[in-house]
Amino acid sequence: MFQDYDFQGYIDAYSFIEFSSGQTIINILKTERIMRMVYDRLFEKYNISEPKFFVILLLSIHEADGMPLIELGKNMMVSRANMTTLIDRMIKENLVEKRKNADDKRSIKAHLTPKGRQLFDEIKDLHMEFSQRMTKALTEEERATLNSILKKLQEDIVQDFSKTK
Repeated sequence: MFQDYDFQGYIDAYSFIEFSSGQTIINILKTERIMRMVYDRLFEKYNISEPKFFVILLLSIHEADGMPLIELGKNMMVSRANMTTLIDRMIKENLVEKRKNADDKRSIKAHLTPKGRQLFDEIKDLHMEFSQRMTKALTEEERATLNSILKKLQEDIVQDFSKTK
């Protein structure tokens, strides 16, 4: 899968950065990039993109009631226009459908179609396997610590940078 890439060179490429904040950010971004490459390979086999998978994942969690498009967009951190475009593409592929929100007639909810549910069922175990393989170098305690640290970092970044618009 990675034979076309010089990952050791990529891993070492920014080792000259001496301040720990810079190294932390670079390492998070590099790790994210490598993980995306792995997931792209998984999703490619099923002819979907990462954003489509995450829509399917979110809708599978909210399968009974669906999810308002605005809430989907917030969860995925994309604009309303981008969410609408993505959902419209997924409707054409018969993975999701739109329905009026019974609780709020002004909003629309997305729901999985049977084909979308079937696709999720096919991918979810592979997704879990890939996730486990990518974190196997860490103990359960290290994963819990990393998750806690990353959440703390995310919350602080959002809080700090939402102040400066």
